[in-house]
Amino acid sequence: MSIPRLAMFFVVTSVAVATAQRPHASVREFSTSIPTYPFSDPNPIPVVGRIYPYFRFDGFTNTAVPQSWKVVELENAYLKVRILPEIGGKIWSAIEKSTGKSFIYDNHVVKFRDIAMRGPWTSGGIEANYGIIGHTPNVATPVDYVTHANADGSVTCTIGALDLLTRTQWRLEITLSADKAYFTTSSLWHNATPYPQPYYAWMNAAIPVAGDLEYVYDGNRFLGHNGELGDWPVNRTNGKQISWYRNNDFGGYKSYHVFGAYTDFFGAYWHDQKFGMARYAPHDEKPGKKLWIWGLSHQGMIWQQLLTDADGQYTEVQSGRLFNQTSDASTSTPFKHRDFAPYGTDRWTEYWLPVKGTDGFVAANQWGALNVQSGPRGVVISFSPVQRIADTLTVYDGDRVVYAKRLLLRPLQTFTDTTPALVDPARLRVMLGRHKLEYLADTASRNLSRPVEPVTEFDWTSANGRTLAAQEKVRERDYAGAERELAAALHADSSFVPALTEMASLLVRRNDPVDAVPFVRRALRIDTYDPAANFTFGLVSRLLGHAADARDGFDIASQSVEYRSAAYTELARTYLRQGDLVRAGDYATKAIDYNRNDIDALQLRALAARLRRDRVAANAELRALSELDPLNHFVRVERWLWSPTEGARRNVLALIRNEMPAETLLELAIWYQGAGQTRAADQVLSLSPPQPEILYWRAFLHHRLGDGDSLQLLAHANAASPRLAFPFRAESDDVLSWAVSNSPAGWTAVYFRALLRWSLGDSSWAQKSLETPVDDSIRFAPFFVARAELARTTNPTRSLADLRRAAALEPSEWRYGRLLIERALADSDFANAAQIAATYHARFPTNSVLGILHARTLLRIGKSEEARQLLDRIEVLPYEGSGAAHALYREANLTVATERLRANDGAGALLLIGKAREWPERLGAGKPYAADVDERREDWLEGLAHLRLGHRAEAARLLRPLLGPLRI
Repeated sequence: MSIPRLAMFFVVTSVAVATAQRPHASVREFSTSIPTYPFSDPNPIPVVGRIYPYFRFDGFTNTAVPQSWKVVELENAYLKVRILPEIGGKIWSAIEKSTGKSFIYDNHVVKFRDIAMRGPWTSGGIEANYGIIGHTPNVATPVDYVTHANADGSVTCTIGALDLLTRTQWRLEITLSADKAYFTTSSLWHNATPYPQPYYAWMNAAIPVAGDLEYVYDGNRFLGHNGELGDWPVNRTNGKQISWYRNNDFGGYKSYHVFGAYTDFFGAYWHDQKFGMARYAPHDEKPGKKLWIWGLSHQGMIWQQLLTDADGQYTEVQSGRLFNQTSDASTSTPFKHRDFAPYGTDRWTEYWLPVKGTDGFVAANQWGALNVQSGPRGVVISFSPVQRIADTLTVYDGDRVVYAKRLLLRPLQTFTDTTPALVDPARLRVMLGRHKLEYLADTASRNLSRPVEPVTEFDWTSANGRTLAAQEKVRERDYAGAERELAAALHADSSFVPALTEMASLLVRRNDPVDAVPFVRRALRIDTYDPAANFTFGLVSRLLGHAADARDGFDIASQSVEYRSAAYTELARTYLRQGDLVRAGDYATKAIDYNRNDIDALQLRALAARLRRDRVAANAELRALSELDPLNHFVRVERWLWSPTEGARRNVLALIRNEMPAETLLELAIWYQGAGQTRAADQVLSLSPPQPEILYWRAFLHHRLGDGDSLQLLAHANAASPRLAFPFRAESDDVLSWAVSNSPAGWTAVYFRALLRWSLGDSSWAQKSLETPVDDSIRFAPFFVARAELARTTNPTRSLADLRRAAALEPSEWRYGRLLIERALADSDFANAAQIAATYHARFPTNSVLGILHARTLLRIGKSEEARQLLDRIEVLPYEGSGAAHALYREANLTVATERLRANDGAGALLLIGKAREWPERLGAGKPYAADVDERREDWLEGLAHLRLGHRAEAARLLRPLLGPLRI
């Protein structure tokens, strides 16, 4: 062997050894059986409202079954992170390997309960929430996912889904480094529409409460969901330090959005276990921090057994893009809802880490968690690192160094030491390295002066106030309410440009461009350079087919920073539709210059490259998209369209693993159609299951393409079952209009278009479209329920007849009985309500919803003893905040007790009053603290009962607090 070859041998061997010794993380997929309490019974009735087009599940059980679940496991030398992509992609556990403890709540059962927007939800782990409110529609159903190993030795599982409520795409990259004791969650969220969308993004991490739990949340107050203010960390009313879990032993459930300090971390520490967890993200990326507590009375603790079998109670620590999780009442406070800009893309990263042996902590980030405590001889410094540390830890008294030590630490090698002297707390500062991790004891340096009180003199009846209220309603998807507010705003000031523009945008959003024209033109007559008016004018003109006006509107809108990227994206799409591929690419590039993560613009540039047959440029664009979004389905579609092989087709479908793959494919097809690619749109839809809306689209596209089978496809669409199909996209309006015109004998397209228009705020149009006589061939009960709801106030007789027809068509569906009972109760037709309730309860004896309604109707018709006996048998699986069954139980027992008193049966009355004070768990509600329970009615009746029985002293004890001094 020559010397050069020998030298090369040693070089290669050294590299191989170094590579073999380099730390790395691993990823694997497997299935495991977990005891599961499944959910079932999807609601086939269209419920147009906050969660439309999603449907709820209403079936829950107390019986567990073994069920196999897919698990994605990320592991390195320090952590083992498990993800369940079939349950919303939840990060199910994160185990610190040296202790075997999960630093998030690890539930060993999957116990679905009615808590989320669509019903089913299960406790434990970390869930990602994007859209309008938590818990998101995907939280209990499968999501798309993909795994990959990275060049730096880390591994990633990316989960994601299309949120139908906002038509936004969200992704969460869960990454475990090769050599660090933390994992990260990196969010990518894209608004793929030209309209502002609701904006809600919170991560909810469950943690166990056992072990003397302390919440580590820096702040001086908390916000409620309504924007109201409270004290933190000490409750001023009772003096309790509520940053300790055990001290929340008062009141009901707790939602503390901790506020008032500039901070970038929060966490929790279990002092008995000498173990904790922390979450870090830069303040600009995640300023919101919340903790949730079920409540320590039985009102909250009942949920322990409802959500787990043996893992105990949990609490949640949550991070948000906004300061609080808004509700309707937030509108009147500074903490309003927010919207997501057209074609906007947001990205942020969070770090999740365990904390060992520090006795709590006061600061944390990607380097570790630091605790600083004043001891009798000096300051005790503890540091739990989560990556290798080779740096100096310095303690300052003001500018004076009182302690410095060089640290050489492995991940999770906890360091503790004491400074040689005490330090003035007002001047104490601790620093690791050069600002790697810093702590200032002086809280004044972190306190915020952001205003928190609303402006009381703000005029909500003015044009400005009404427009703001309308924008808030749009952010909650209440389009009909927004239209009413805008009408009022324009009545107050017909020239208020923001109201004119908002009204035009609302009309465009529901595919009414002709109606939008006078509003947007009036806005431009007032200010021809208004950015929002120009952008909306571009959208209106595009829908009307006025290409020059569309380009003109987008051109002027692009001069504003707010609309620049979105306007360039729309210009790229406009030129692509016209076949001007060079300008399409140029404007897509301009959009990317101002928003490098504009996924729509990136896709338009890739499409333009394919249409130019520039394979090199197209591949480069697709690679860039894949790096940005590993779950981007457009990338795989484009590769299939480049090379339409069976393997490429399978690749498109392989990663569409979510609950509703047809919706993913339809969204893609609509995108292609919007770019003028009708043939590609149809090719995408050819991959979908043959659902009715898909078939209507294919028929429409084939008509556009001049294919001869469009009417045959239309016939297939008309014949397909519309069960659990709820159209909601404005782009489908023209498709369904064409379908109605070309199939006069069909009703499904009429029904679908009515649902679509109704969901976009036009209920009057929807009602009129369904008013035409319907022949007996329609056997689809939800059709009649939809028509009944639309006509409820304008034609109650017709509405009730439609409800009855639905019930007759489908006697095996319990929900129609519920609707009939509730209608009769609303109409004060109590005898009829009781009769219907008795019939349905007999038909569905285990359905607690019908059982409770039956008991309510019995009370209404004076059969209180029968209602009481019924409530003694009912078992209720509750939903969050439920209490209806217990309220009825109390009412029934007290009503019968009153009847017993009138019959001079004091002993019988006492027995029933005692039952009224009980909180049977089978009724699905736990008893709150005594201070939160009003039992004055029980006390009154019990006092009267004792008087009947001659127990004067006992009667006086009960009645005097109610009546004051009296002789008994």
